[in-house]
Amino acid sequence: SICLCVFERIIKWVIVLFLPQMAKASAMLSTLSVVAATARSEFLSDLYSGKVSKGEVELVLAHHNEDLAWSEPLRSVRTVYCKGQCSADSVKLPNVGREGHTFLHHIVNNYDSLSDWTVFSQADKPSDGYVDHKRGGGHLLSGSSFEDYLEQQQDQDSLFLMTSKVHLPSLRHALRSSFKVNPLQIAAKIHSKTGVCPKDEGEDVWGNFREVPQVRHYLERKCGVEESAMSDALKTFWDDFVQLPMPASEVVHYAQGARFAVSRDRVHQRSKAYYQQLLDAVASDADPCLNNLFEFVWYYIMGTPATAPCPFSSDDSAVGKVEGRVLHTMEAGVSGGVSMGEEEEGEPPALVVITASMKMQVDAGDAANLTSDEVKEGISDGIAEVLDLNSDWVEVDDITSGFRRLAVWTDWTVTYTISLPEEVSMNNTRVDGLMAKLGSPSLADELTTVIKDKTGLYLSISNVQASMATITQTSTTVTTTTTADKTVASGSIRSTITSIFAIVAAIMMHGSF
Repeated sequence: SICLCVFERIIKWVIVLFLPQMAKASAMLSTLSVVAATARSEFLSDLYSGKVSKGEVELVLAHHNEDLAWSEPLRSVRTVYCKGQCSADSVKLPNVGREGHTFLHHIVNNYDSLSDWTVFSQADKPSDGYVDHKRGGGHLLSGSSFEDYLEQQQDQDSLFLMTSKVHLPSLRHALRSSFKVNPLQIAAKIHSKTGVCPKDEGEDVWGNFREVPQVRHYLERKCGVEESAMSDALKTFWDDFVQLPMPASEVVHYAQGARFAVSRDRVHQRSKAYYQQLLDAVASDADPCLNNLFEFVWYYIMGTPATAPCPFSSDDSAVGKVEGRVLHTMEAGVSGGVSMGEEEEGEPPALVVITASMKMQVDAGDAANLTSDEVKEGISDGIAEVLDLNSDWVEVDDITSGFRRLAVWTDWTVTYTISLPEEVSMNNTRVDGLMAKLGSPSLADELTTVIKDKTGLYLSISNVQASMATITQTSTTVTTTTTADKTVASGSIRSTITSIFAIVAAIMMHGSF
């Protein structure tokens, strides 16, 4: 009873001393909650609660077979145009023209009753960046949100978050650093309401213009245009379809993934007949050449903008004066830098090959129970998983072994080769990201854990050396070598990277490319 009495007194003291402060704290938290809800904006709150009509904002989705669950909270303002497996509430369209046909169909058929603010998007779930056509990506800039497109800001007639710019005659591209193009990249965060264009300071900047041969070659095949005629064909496309003065230095800014929002007044700067002309041009083929080109110019064909979306730079002025395929220096944002080199016109792109080795201590008894092929397969699959590579790109070349005195452990030296395919070799950011991963302090521990799981061996990786990333340009027999020596002991790594070179920056196009 004495203990109970003391306990009761303590409780009373706590109530007397701290309850007023707790009440104040509770009130403060309540106020902060209200402020946070207000920060999300009253408009967005009304939108999600179904109080906003399609007359105020409409979300137009170009759908094939994508999962639409992410857009269910926006059902009240959502219009789905479907060209594949369609739900009951979607509008069925013929499978032609991809998203360009969908967007233009909506404008032409609703020209006189367009929403105050229309958001156009492909139906994939929005997420950061874009990696490649297999691993995808939802085309958001790092730090932006899909909600940024839904709410029109004061005096705003459109929202295009520019992720790329292209010198139209040459198809040389520059990529925005805050647009994530590989899983290892740490992209700068932007605030989309002020981040339509890079600030060109800090980490949110335009990269240098680079050749992207796969885009040029794709368009040559898709559009049936000879390489020598491509420049004139693109200028003709601009004159016939965009029908505006060409921007300064012939550099066009665009948002990868064809996601944007426009006001009714902005759309009405062009006639219905104009949009009908564009619609007719993409209405007869499932994947027309013009749809790929429209992605470059949505900002310019949605109305008649009087100014460029982003300021022009000295790089923009210089890009058209570069002769041949000159590969410019580009800050990759990871380790090392990018070399200057030349590639002869029409030559196949260079490939990247990385040779590497690592030392392993393996339980001799476990090792005796596996064949050499089983061990090699398990190790190569483990390396591929840790480095986020296709297992077909990794090959274990050799395993040499020697026994310790008591023969309890065997020491292995494993040499392996990573051969990157063309589309990856031409992605500077991803190549540099891979080299950064090979220099990561956590690499040895990650490899140990995963290779144990793949092979069933009890092992420990105590030393890793990644030697050579080689880039060969076949036309000139030029070889550039990257060497990274890494010593690993007890999970720590001391890394000296002599240099990292790569060729051809990435412009990660959506699935059409």
